[in-house]
Amino acid sequence: MVIRQLGSVEDFKKFISEWKLAVVHFYASWASPCEQVNKVLDDLQQDHKSYPIGFAFIDAEGVAEVSAAHSIAAAPTLIYFKGGKEVDRVDGYKPSDIERKLTQHSFDIATTAPPASTGIKEDLNTRLKKLIESHRLMLFMKGSPDNPKCGRGPPLIVFELLTYSEPPRSAVSGNVLEMSQNGL
Repeated sequence: MVIRQLGSVEDFKKFISEWKLAVVHFYASWASPCEQVNKVLDDLQQDHKSYPIGFAFIDAEGVAEVSAAHSIAAAPTLIYFKGGKEVDRVDGYKPSDIERKLTQHSFDIATTAPPASTGIKEDLNTRLKKLIESHRLMLFMKGSPDNPKCGRGPPLIVFELLTYSEPPRSAVSGNVLEMSQNGL
């Protein structure tokens, strides 16, 4: 997938509404930090290609109405949109902030759920790959449900991984509640 170039107000509005998370880079062709931001975005796009995240860039001076509407004072500026609404921004070339905010905002967007069981026996590696790719964050711990060997703190999530296509809701929510009550 290529980072999309937006050339008009209509392109911009369509782009931010079609993605669960849209990252728009407001650039200026004469600003060298903008090229560095484009390289960072290329890398991030490759790392997040299986998530519903769209990356685009727009000429801050060429499409001045959009820049004015979003108070763009300098290039580069990145704005993160969810549901067409601005949720965050990074002004300037700050690669760690760009990545941190992308990670922060990508946690609550829906990823593809694991497919329903078809009754056909899949090999272990295929089942594990589907399970791992079904959520943004997956935790694996050593041990068994009766004897977790996590070594630190209470068991976070205990269920038989290979028995379920997804974790039982009661196991997840009960342990998350217990973790928050214990300050973890």
